[in-house]
Amino acid sequence: MRERRLSVADKGWSWAVMAGSFGAHMVSGCFLYAVGVIHNAILERFDEEVGKTAWAAGLFLGMLSLTGVLASALINRYSCRVTMIIGAIIMSSGFAVCAVVPSLDLVILFFGGIGGIGGGLTYSASVVVLGFNFHYKRNIASGIAVSGCGVGVFVLAPVVEAAREAYGNRGFFFIIAGIALHHALFGCLFFPSKLESERKQIRHQKSLSKKSKNRFYILKTILHSFAILKQLSLLCFCLSMFFACVGIYLVYVHFPRYVIEMGSSPLNASFLMAIGGLCNCISRVLVGMAANSESINENVMYFGTFGLLGLSTLLFPLYAFTYGGQLAYAIFLGLYSGCCYSIINTLIIQLVGIEELATGFGICMFFCGIGSIIGPPLAGAIVDNGGSYENSFILAGFCITIAAVLGLAVSCFNKTGESFTHDNQEITVDTSDDMLVGNCDTAKNVLGESFIEKPPVIIVTTTDYVNSTESEEVNGFLLGQQKT
Repeated sequence: MRERRLSVADKGWSWAVMAGSFGAHMVSGCFLYAVGVIHNAILERFDEEVGKTAWAAGLFLGMLSLTGVLASALINRYSCRVTMIIGAIIMSSGFAVCAVVPSLDLVILFFGGIGGIGGGLTYSASVVVLGFNFHYKRNIASGIAVSGCGVGVFVLAPVVEAAREAYGNRGFFFIIAGIALHHALFGCLFFPSKLESERKQIRHQKSLSKKSKNRFYILKTILHSFAILKQLSLLCFCLSMFFACVGIYLVYVHFPRYVIEMGSSPLNASFLMAIGGLCNCISRVLVGMAANSESINENVMYFGTFGLLGLSTLLFPLYAFTYGGQLAYAIFLGLYSGCCYSIINTLIIQLVGIEELATGFGICMFFCGIGSIIGPPLAGAIVDNGGSYENSFILAGFCITIAAVLGLAVSCFNKTGESFTHDNQEITVDTSDDMLVGNCDTAKNVLGESFIEKPPVIIVTTTDYVNSTESEEVNGFLLGQQKT
């Protein structure tokens, strides 16, 4: 009876899960894209070098993604719901401790390290859960959910700045700790779907058949995450995300300080971030809706968005001296920096299949984390050693442009689009229960609908006629009726 109440893809509780993911992305977006405001607070509080101070924000952004491998292991072992709640508690605790620690080194440890680990668990769970709850409407649902990042920047970034002005550079850490704890509330909506429950059972059966020990499960999952990098298309995509994060998070951490040095006030700088967040929200929804069309190639869309952002970043120093130019760039940054996340689930599933969604997402986030750690301190080092923010933004533009080219190159390596799927999939139909039972290596589907990207062929044999064959497509399956 419990199994029957679990939601199927695109229906029922799946939409409540999407709402929870939207809320989680809203909180994550506040810290992802308004981290520059927190960086300014830490810079003013300890008054140390820009390069060293940037390690707090850089490590936080890096751990958000580096933790993806650990998050995928926890999701595979437990569930998205459990992973989300654990991450919320860790993240909130790390932020709260920062309010009382006496040194920058400890802030780097607790904000960047502990807070980043918790944030990485929540972020990965809020993305992966969409893949387990949507199939045909995955891009639309993902676009709506990840647009929460833009809403978070637009709504919460000014709140964070106001809290800093009201409670000081120490007390406002308690405020952002409370904001982070809301991840647990949204995570409570992530009830396991049929697909997630089924997938967990399959993995458990495989582990029993191989007589694997539970205490080594997470370690083996992490090793498997790196093993799938032998697939060149996935490796190319991960490298693309690496360069994108080097450039994008360099910009987000240092953009507020840059525009302040160009004559804007801190309040105007936070307003620019809010405008970027609103544009980010709009672009994620539009990209998700557009990508749901079969005529849209996700790889080309990925290339186009990062290509435009790279070009605008390269040219930004030419028009950064006016507030109008800063506003124009904030709009470009918001429109094109995060909309690719609306289609990242689909891109990863095209590369590794639904069975390896959590694993593929985790390893991709690992590469994002390395880029996020490198970007902000790199810009700080340039400024501290006689360079300027203009030089940093030119470097960021080159990195984002390289990411766009690598994203387009994924199509060259992934020619078949059938990665991690098997030919000769044999599926029979049990009409009495209206359920599908698969006899393949990847999964046995009991959802009532397909979760394999390439529809398998189902053969139904009857005894009405002789030597005649008919076929038709129903609900995404190619039904072949062989009459004998």
